[in-house]
Amino acid sequence: MQQNQAPILTFNHVSKVFPLKGGKTPHTALDNLSMQLFPGMVVGLLGQNGAGKSTLMRCALGILTIDSGEIKTLNESPAALSDLAKSRIGYVPQQPFGYEGFTVERALDLHRSFYADWDKQLEQEWLERFELDVAQSVQKLSVGQRQSLALIMAMAYRPTLLVLDEPVASLDPIARRKFMADLFDLALESGSAVLFSSHITSDLERVASHVALIKKGKLVLFKEIDTLREQVKLLKVTANAELPQHVDILHQTHTADSRFIVADNCQSQEQFNGLISEQSLNLEQLFMELHR
Repeated sequence: MQQNQAPILTFNHVSKVFPLKGGKTPHTALDNLSMQLFPGMVVGLLGQNGAGKSTLMRCALGILTIDSGEIKTLNESPAALSDLAKSRIGYVPQQPFGYEGFTVERALDLHRSFYADWDKQLEQEWLERFELDVAQSVQKLSVGQRQSLALIMAMAYRPTLLVLDEPVASLDPIARRKFMADLFDLALESGSAVLFSSHITSDLERVASHVALIKKGKLVLFKEIDTLREQVKLLKVTANAELPQHVDILHQTHTADSRFIVADNCQSQEQFNGLISEQSLNLEQLFMELHR
């Protein structure tokens, strides 16, 4: 990650609201969200269904327009991306489609013709990895095989920005693990930024350099994965406890005793009146605690 360079993708106080029929309260999909992706960053988006992950990605690509704030994708407005910028972006939606009536080989031939920087060796390596038969008809591929083909098409030209919406949801566990193992290395080698969503917390922990946790359109947490492991804790305290000033409260749950998810930036081990217990959290535990 090279934060001395210009960001590849910037969200600045971005909001997106979807109107609902019948006079119902509009749905706020993104709520004043800000973050930046720099070269070499692999950002895993984590959130429940409907949290705003897909909306965030589509806004970054100009598929959806935002209601307020600003997005810069490769330093351009997503609503008016140049052809050059588009050629530097890779995108895999949740349900890849297209190229019906083509064989895998013909589909790749056509797709490859649009990109001057296509890496044929990378294409061949991933065809073998995903065990795709180039003579097979695209329309006869399984859902997982289509997703594998879409990943090759999005990554073989080593895009500067790679946006992956649930990229491994339909892959078998072996193919999923192999793909995720290479994703981080590919970003570092190519100086790319990767934004991907997944419900599989073990995948995020394995490959992401950063985690962005979204809840009801709000960015609850955006941290390096190593920092998250070190700093984010669950504190169980008595009702009248006072937390130290340096502790950043991310979430509070009121039960019989108060439970706080905090980021302890000072990493001090000081104790305070009212502390019952302190627990480090892995990503799955953090996700579950935030949605109690």
